[in-house]
Amino acid sequence: MDSQTPGAGPELDQPSEPRFELRAYLLGSWSVDRTMLDRTTGSRGTFNGVVRFTETNDGGLRFREEGTVQWNPAGGAPFTGPASREYLLKPSATPATMDMFFPDGRPFHRIGFGGQENRDQHWCDPDTYRVGYTKLGPDDFRYRWDVTGPAKDLLLDSVLRRSAAHDVAGVPVAAGPASVNPRIVVSAVCVFDDAGRLLTVRKRGTDKFMHPGGKPEAGETAAQAASRELEEEVGIIVAPGDLVPFGSWLAEAANEAATQIEATVFTAPTLINSTSGPTAQPSAEIAEIRWLDLSGELPDDLAPLLTDHVLPLLADQATQADRRS
Repeated sequence: MDSQTPGAGPELDQPSEPRFELRAYLLGSWSVDRTMLDRTTGSRGTFNGVVRFTETNDGGLRFREEGTVQWNPAGGAPFTGPASREYLLKPSATPATMDMFFPDGRPFHRIGFGGQENRDQHWCDPDTYRVGYTKLGPDDFRYRWDVTGPAKDLLLDSVLRRSAAHDVAGVPVAAGPASVNPRIVVSAVCVFDDAGRLLTVRKRGTDKFMHPGGKPEAGETAAQAASRELEEEVGIIVAPGDLVPFGSWLAEAANEAATQIEATVFTAPTLINSTSGPTAQPSAEIAEIRWLDLSGELPDDLAPLLTDHVLPLLADQATQADRRS
């Protein structure tokens, strides 16, 4: 890639909202839905997940995107799997814009909504990446990458929607009448036995079965929270570094009305031996565990994260594996 100063070029017009502060607008969690088109081959795909903008010590923001990509190459086998990326945003000459950098410090491009500052470009040898940002409203915006050159001819269109109201530190605040539903951040783990069954749990006082998992404690990463919850709830010990990312989704909460969960899901790397006696035991807040046979008829008491996201992805992966064999 050829590094260049983000937003370099002729002086850009001042934004139409002189008091608009991009950093305050972006801070917090967003859902993201992306469509992807390879105009050379006609291949199409999607990405669905979450984006978190968190504060950095230099007055900037850290951009972290996690989710699930689905790609259907023309004439090839479809792919579905987890994907993630990170960038750094730093203050620019005006509060209405910020400069985006790669994690290693290389400049990428400038973000802004007003005047001509909604457009920028980046050259990545041998192709040119052109981007346009559009502020759709107080809680949603869009950006589109148009990639052209001898190696790539792509169109990537992303829509981001705010997940909840946040204060200046990025902490969720009470939702008003016009706010979106509150969201709970959780980690969850797919645990399989050697018969291919998936471990599900039911918490005390509830009627839905779900993954082992729960909310991260202060300072925990998603993987650390998943590892701790797995041991606390069912007695299975897996180090955070051994958990394999599976995907990130937004889903309706199983036990909280009018609430969404922002779930980061992992898979445990080892299979539980189903013939040597039980190795997963309910503890803490877990009232019951159940091994789910994915090849049979699914019960109607499963959490939405399972029925709407995880189980369809597992089915897609099984189909892909069958095609390759």
